[in-house]
Amino acid sequence: KPFWLEFLELASSCQTVGRAGVIFLAMALSVAARPMANNMARAARLASKTAARRHVVPSACVSPVLCQSRHKASGTPAALSPPPFPTVIIYNQSKHATQSVLADIRAVWGNKVRVLQTLEEGRQRLPGMDGALYVQPKTWGNLEHFKERLDWLCTQDHGLHHDRVSGKVVFMPGWSAFAESSEAARAVDALGLVWPGTEPVASQSLEKIGFKRICSEVGAPTPPFVVLSEEDAGVDMTDPVAKEKCITGFMKACANMNTDHKGLLKSIHGGGGKGTAHLDDPSDPVQVRAAVEKVLVEMNRSDGIYFEQKVNTTGDGRFYQLELEVDGETCSQGGRFVWFNSRLQKVVEIGLADDLIPLFMPAELYQKSREWAVAIAKKGGNNTRATMEGLVFQNEKGEFELQFIECNRRPQVENEALALLQQDAEGNRRYTFAELMMRASGMPAPVFEPSTDVKVVLHARWLHGNPDSDGNITYQAGNILGMSGPRLDYVAAELMSPGEISFTADPQLGKAVLTASSWEEMCDRAAEYFTLRKPMVMGSSSTYAQTMYNLFTCPDFRAGKTASNETFKKLDIPLHPTRGIANMLQDQVAPVMVKGYRPGEGIDADRFPTTRVVSNVEDLHTQLSKSTARTTTFTKFARGTASYEDYIKELRGQLDQQGGGWVTVAPRDTAQQGNDSESAAVTNISRQNAEIWAERAGCVGYEIGGAQYQAGLIRGFDPAMIMQLGLPYNMPAHSLQRSQYVNGLAELPTSIRQPLFDATAKIVANHYRPGVGVGGTWVPWHPYNFHAGNFFDEATGYSGQDETTGELLKAKCIPMPNWVFSPKFPLEALKKWTGRQIDMFSASGLQLNQVRIKNPGQGADWTADAIWAHVKTIASVFKERSMPPPIVYIHNHDFNGQGGHIGADLFRKAQAEGFNTLVIDSAYRKNGTHNDNTVLTAALKLSSEQQESLVEYNYNQQAIEEVLCRFDSRTSQMTPWDSDWAGGTEGSDIRIAKEYNLDIRKINSAKEVATEVFPLERAVTPFSEYKLRLGIAIMIEPALQPKTADAVRKWVNGGGKLKVGGDVLVGLKRWETLGPKTPEVDKLLANMSDELAAAMGQSSKLIGPGDLPSSFTTAQIHTALGYQQKGLDFATAQAKGTDLSPLLLAPHVLHAKPRSLKAGTTFELLMDPTNPSKKAQIEFGGFGIAPNKDIVMNFMHEGQNMQVSMPDPAAAVSATSNSGPRKAEPGNPHHLGTVVPGELLSYSVNVGDILKAGGPLCVLESMKMEMKISVPDELDGLKVKALPCKGRTKEKQGDILAPGDLLLEMQES
Repeated sequence: KPFWLEFLELASSCQTVGRAGVIFLAMALSVAARPMANNMARAARLASKTAARRHVVPSACVSPVLCQSRHKASGTPAALSPPPFPTVIIYNQSKHATQSVLADIRAVWGNKVRVLQTLEEGRQRLPGMDGALYVQPKTWGNLEHFKERLDWLCTQDHGLHHDRVSGKVVFMPGWSAFAESSEAARAVDALGLVWPGTEPVASQSLEKIGFKRICSEVGAPTPPFVVLSEEDAGVDMTDPVAKEKCITGFMKACANMNTDHKGLLKSIHGGGGKGTAHLDDPSDPVQVRAAVEKVLVEMNRSDGIYFEQKVNTTGDGRFYQLELEVDGETCSQGGRFVWFNSRLQKVVEIGLADDLIPLFMPAELYQKSREWAVAIAKKGGNNTRATMEGLVFQNEKGEFELQFIECNRRPQVENEALALLQQDAEGNRRYTFAELMMRASGMPAPVFEPSTDVKVVLHARWLHGNPDSDGNITYQAGNILGMSGPRLDYVAAELMSPGEISFTADPQLGKAVLTASSWEEMCDRAAEYFTLRKPMVMGSSSTYAQTMYNLFTCPDFRAGKTASNETFKKLDIPLHPTRGIANMLQDQVAPVMVKGYRPGEGIDADRFPTTRVVSNVEDLHTQLSKSTARTTTFTKFARGTASYEDYIKELRGQLDQQGGGWVTVAPRDTAQQGNDSESAAVTNISRQNAEIWAERAGCVGYEIGGAQYQAGLIRGFDPAMIMQLGLPYNMPAHSLQRSQYVNGLAELPTSIRQPLFDATAKIVANHYRPGVGVGGTWVPWHPYNFHAGNFFDEATGYSGQDETTGELLKAKCIPMPNWVFSPKFPLEALKKWTGRQIDMFSASGLQLNQVRIKNPGQGADWTADAIWAHVKTIASVFKERSMPPPIVYIHNHDFNGQGGHIGADLFRKAQAEGFNTLVIDSAYRKNGTHNDNTVLTAALKLSSEQQESLVEYNYNQQAIEEVLCRFDSRTSQMTPWDSDWAGGTEGSDIRIAKEYNLDIRKINSAKEVATEVFPLERAVTPFSEYKLRLGIAIMIEPALQPKTADAVRKWVNGGGKLKVGGDVLVGLKRWETLGPKTPEVDKLLANMSDELAAAMGQSSKLIGPGDLPSSFTTAQIHTALGYQQKGLDFATAQAKGTDLSPLLLAPHVLHAKPRSLKAGTTFELLMDPTNPSKKAQIEFGGFGIAPNKDIVMNFMHEGQNMQVSMPDPAAAVSATSNSGPRKAEPGNPHHLGTVVPGELLSYSVNVGDILKAGGPLCVLESMKMEMKISVPDELDGLKVKALPCKGRTKEKQGDILAPGDLLLEMQES
């Protein structure tokens, strides 16, 4: 066995060796040992098989060439030893084109060929290049200048000089139009370089006009055409007089055609959509001038211009573009079909084996087209691999026709779409540019046969932009880092050029070549590819990948019914790009790190957490993420492997052993009362703390929901995601639900509530049972369903709470009915309520096991005796029904430090009577808002291990909530010790007082006055909101003095109104509470009858299922229905990246002081708004200052450095006229920012002009295309103050503008 093979086998056993790296290693070693083709093929096949077995992902970030892979293990080419030429100079300004040539050469010969890249001064060469030949900017095509630089380089590089004089340097122009230029071929030959392309004579005869003439000679169909100027018969385009004379001459020639047939104006020097203009009415001089100017500007030359009629203009206008490759005079295997955008730029090319062609055209016509292609090639003297392009369509009679339009006499990037349909006798694939080099050395064309396992080859172009339904693509700026996603075995080749996206070169960033055995398999693989593999681009995002996915999943496309000229017409075009980690860091993380979260807000806006607090939360997140929570029967029930009854049985056993249990209300309720409801961003880490430590300490539930969702939504967080992050592994999440109000303040009817509950059930079920969902089984969702007034209409049987409980049960959820505690509500009503709840559950096929008593505050009436009386009343009903004792949950706030002690007394009373199924809410030690769990659990029989876990839980939870210190209101004096008010509103009450500029000391008094006059019971949402608004209305009414209950009664009875919203009036009108109504309630409603009538009519404006887009996810449906217009707006805009949801896992980043986060801080980001398990690990690298004074932030993600920047908000913005393009000021109506990036060619307005909407503003060149920018509607009537940018001149290029650069300054006219 030769040593190189032994070495290769050893290297192949290494897990870290990538496929391409092994192949190159094999090539190098085989050449050193024994330069024989069969050994190389053997080595390459072994390397390929080994890499495939390892399933190695090549790293696009290290070297783009390493992404060039093979379509099968035996498909790598045999070595061509030695290479025909030792040196290649690649001459192409497109990085992608250059990279493709390099990839072919390296794939075949490894490093045996020296490859030099031609590039502009100041730019970096691509990875894998051996050297560079630098030219001045804007000199592409100037071979005199190239000769000067080549001559100089030869004086410095003796090896290059030797190869040049020996005729061993290949000049490789890639696939640019330069490659088929006869002038270029002769000039390159004069330089002493080898030209590997078409012979000059054949190139001239087969150029576009010559091609059409040959078609006529051999009888091949081609659309009618008229030559406006022959090749080399142009004028000096730098002479304005000569240029205008040329334009008018072309216009006259078009008029002389005397036709109104739609057509295209073309240049023989164009390609890829450049140098082509639509001319739908040749008799219209305005259209003709616009088309002529477009072609002349894009080509900067006036020779070789012709008019060609469009095909199928009397039919439906649709056609398929067929491309046939002719090698010399031999037509290659298969046909390639092309789909392009409205600018005639190709998007995808798909090669089909001969037997699959009938999907798009009759087999007979296809075979005839191949005969015509061969005849054209013979007549034109073709000597290389050329591409014949034809359009296939059905005419108005339904007959299929084909019309040839042109011949490309150069290698094309899409050659691979046919090359992989063929293989040699040993199964090796074709490499276009390697073949060109071999042919240039005099070797004959290789012999290939149809591939045995590949029938379809997709060549897909990677673009970075946003397509619309017309096929226009708005390209985006950015910096390419590489590709992301898993390696896919059917990807035969993939290239992506790293670095900045250029607007002055090829818009194509890279390519992907996919193989399949059928059309259907190709569509499936393409859809998978564009889902899993994507470019990593810093600075912008793109809808291109999603659009491509939509194309290959489109039923019409899969059925072969999407024509080449309607690629995007039938697709669902994404409104917003799929956002990646770079977009999130730039748009959602960086602004918070620089400006802060809720800047200027809080009890003390300057009281940020210390670095110790931030570090503690970071460390705790790391620790909890690595800890394993215990599995319980609830876990099994949630996952569908145990029943609900199994869970209840284990719960009863635990409670009996402990003498009761507890539910943690931290952070949902502790933060609602003590931190302005800022619990959203700490619910994930708090849930982890609860399921790991609180569960071990006897905790049996985790409270979420209510204001946590509502406040989170208002502050930029996804409420559906907050809910999912609060679902524990081993205990139920109990979410607050306000009966018919659900999680908001708007009363929702059943027609909205039921689909909302169904959506909620799906979210929870899919969280615990991915891929299974609800499936007709009970969902582990146990919301606390309460009604503020326990209202029940004896006459009609109506109860909002009962209705929503029934709807939740119908959705297969298991709600926990809540009785709102008040001494004013009779125990007899409680008894009836309990019976109704039992009956509702029984009617749904489920036994009621759990109920809850909710006290919103801690009034003087909240005593152990009073609570126990309520518990016994509920238990008596269960006993009468011969049911097991109920599991009764108790909730209260603690305003005086006695709450925990009252709870402990209650435990002891219950235990004394043998009632062990009592569960009381509490929070960590010294939390300041709720029962102290150490005091409470002292009455339980907890083991030493449980007590130790309780201590650990408490330390952790306190550390977590310290990060919310800016919003800490726990030391507020606002709420009296014996208040029965909803304690959870204290933080928001203080904020609202500030907004109204009210003395917070008077807020409680205002609420008490409102309660006395309008005694809605109890102070629970939404009633608490009503009372607060009534209290504020009393405070802000200047004529209402003094602020007493008597004065309010007098005001109302005298016809006075209060400044309250319609929802308050509706709540007063319905009076859904067991307490009596006062006369002032009806009097206020009579005083405000018009306002009440308008409010009662608001139900027609509610958002229902029919108002939602069909594309909405279950989470978006939940958000839109549950939170109405705010929820719909959020769900609709979330794809734009304007929310803060990714930071729900990073409270230590969210709440940190601006610009204070330490380098090395780690955090996680949510990557998918529908899946909380999709996370990205980030390490912050620190802050910096850019040369332009922008703030720079560095991050590390999966080993990749990422840098984002944003303007310093504290810095003064100043710029001078000499500073180049500056940024438009956001929100300044007199600044117009650049939308379409590119080079400014010229302004169409002058200083002092009055702008007219829709009129011409300027001309840009973007992605090789001239774009005329019109005046936006909002600028109509404004006066041009300044033109801040420079246009293109003969001597200098125009300013290169990026999105947001200031394009125009205006003033009022």
